[in-house]
Order: sequence, then C-alpha cells, then structure tokens
Amino acid sequence: MRSLLPTRGYVPKPTKALLTLLILGSLFLPAPFVILAPGDPQNVLGSAIKISGTQTYPTTGKLSVTAVMITDPDSYITAFDIFYGWVDKNRAVLPRERVYPDGETAAEAVREGAAEMSSSQVNATAAALSYLGYQIPSKLMVVGINEQTNAYQVVLINDQILSIDQIKLNNTNDLLRYLDGKKAGEKVSLEISRIGVGVIKKSIDLSPREDESAFIGINIQEQFDFPFDVKIRLAETGGPSGGLIFALGIVEKLTQVDLIRSRNIAGTGTITTNGLVGPIGGIAEKIIGAQNDGVDLFFTPINNCQDINNPDQLGAGQGGKGMKIVPVATLAEAIEVLKLPENAKLPSCKSYA
Repeated sequence: MRSLLPTRGYVPKPTKALLTLLILGSLFLPAPFVILAPGDPQNVLGSAIKISGTQTYPTTGKLSVTAVMITDPDSYITAFDIFYGWVDKNRAVLPRERVYPDGETAAEAVREGAAEMSSSQVNATAAALSYLGYQIPSKLMVVGINEQTNAYQVVLINDQILSIDQIKLNNTNDLLRYLDGKKAGEKVSLEISRIGVGVIKKSIDLSPREDESAFIGINIQEQFDFPFDVKIRLAETGGPSGGLIFALGIVEKLTQVDLIRSRNIAGTGTITTNGLVGPIGGIAEKIIGAQNDGVDLFFTPINNCQDINNPDQLGAGQGGKGMKIVPVATLAEAIEVLKLPENAKLPSCKSYA
C-alpha cells in the first residue's frame, strides 16, 4: 500500500551548495537601477555668484541650491544595493530608464548635466536682470544637433535662428509652442544667420519622438548681451534645477534691500528667461537635504507639490521652528514671499492638492 504521509524530498548536498551559491551570487549581479540620496545644500551668496561692472550690496544668511546624489549610468548596482536603498528612508531606487536615456554613458551624462547647468545659469541671469528692469538684447544660437534627425548637416553649430515659417522667434519657448501643433514628417522652413555666409533659408522634415510628437533635432540656447558680467560657479553640481535659486541670488546681490534677512533659505526649480519656475526631479531627497541643513524656508515649484508628503511643515529648522515649504510659479512670486514680514502667512502646497 502506498503511504499517504508526506515525505521530504532529497536534495544532494552538492546541489544545495550550488543553489546557495547561485542565490548569494544573484545579490551581486548588476541590475538596471539607479539610487538617489540627499546631497548637501550649497550656499550661492558667497563666492558662487560673482558680479562685476556694477554696484553690488552685502548679503546676510544663506540661500542654497539643493542637490541629489545619484549613481551614474555606468555604476554597478546590485540587488544588495537595491535592498539597502529600499530600507533606507533617505534613499530612493528608480529604474535606470526613468533617469537616463537608453545607452547613455557616464561621460555623456556629465556633459549633458554641465550643458543644462550652463543654460540654467544664463536663464537665471536673464530672468533676474529682466525682473530688475534691464533691457537685454538676445539671440537664439544652435549649440547642439541630434545626428539621428533631418537637421543633421543642414543646420550647423553657431547658426543663429531668426524665424520658423516666417514667424520671428524671440525665445526658445516661441519655437516649442509653434512645434506643439506640428506632426512628424511635416516640413518647416528656418531662416538662419550663418557666420561667413549671411542669412539663408533651410527646409527640414520634422522627426518623431517616442511619444509621436515632432521635433527639429537642434539644441537652441538664448545668448544675451548682458550690461555687466555675472559668473556662477558651483562645484559638483549639474542639471537645470538650480535656476530659481541662482536668479534669487543675483537679485539679492543687486538689490539694496536685504531679502534674505539672515535666514537659512533653500530651494529648487528650473527657470526660464522670463522668470517662470518649472518642476524638477528628486524633490523628496532635496527636502531631506534641506532639513538636515536646518533650513527655515524651502522654495518648491508648484508642479512638484503633488510629489511632497506633509508639505506644510517638515523637520526642524533653526530654533526648532520647522521648515516651511513654499510653492512658487515665478521668480517674482518667490521675491514677494521673501519680502513678507516675519510670522506672515505663507503660500502652501495644500492650495494645489
């Protein structure tokens, strides 16, 4: 008669040892993820912003750019690293493709971050000086070309873009708004000023993105004739998210009124040349970094409010008061917040929940 009692299967010891080695080994195999962690805020009111050729004024307190430490696309991330990132509440683990384009190398990521930082600094300077009432002549210059698009070898680096389909362009936003209504494969006509050649016209078939929207395939940067020299130097930081704080720092140094008033202020947000503040990534890690630095007031883009938990008061700022998170949509709004008297009611992310 066959026994109905359960029996334990026999696994030879060599097999057990092999399975154990495979399981342990899998913890150290590379995985397509990146790890984010809070960076240290960097004060821009010291030597980070240097202005020459015009009157500047002393500053007080701290106005800091916040940052996220993120593993580069070539980093060897293992399952053990991912597990540690999950259990550490100060870290975040994301799929690699959510942060880096497919196939991008660490060197390419550094170059792109540096280019975005440079553009951010130019935008911040233009936004700050425009807010202060300066008239700033500008031109749209080609600084990069996607070799996989129809613009390659048709448009050249250092070409100045004058118009598209006979519509004069004042800034990069004009170009993007115009392309919003276009489809891949449609032709556009660019009027270009080329060094040593003069004004010429070029016809280009628009290329498709993965989401089927259309783009030309050129990277355009606004170049300005500023009335004086503004230099921004910040070590070990890349990307566009420091734009708002850079602009506030420039305004603070060029304004006799003390906006910071000895407070510890930090924030994040991209900025356009006309002062619009845009969303960024890694907001949770930037908030943690600001909390760890004892920040009193933290500026966030309005569009990042949905990414923030318990947004009104987090952590302990100076004097144990707690860090206030204030959403803004423009540079002008941020400056108005800085002008508010002590204990005034501040804008809240709850208004945008």
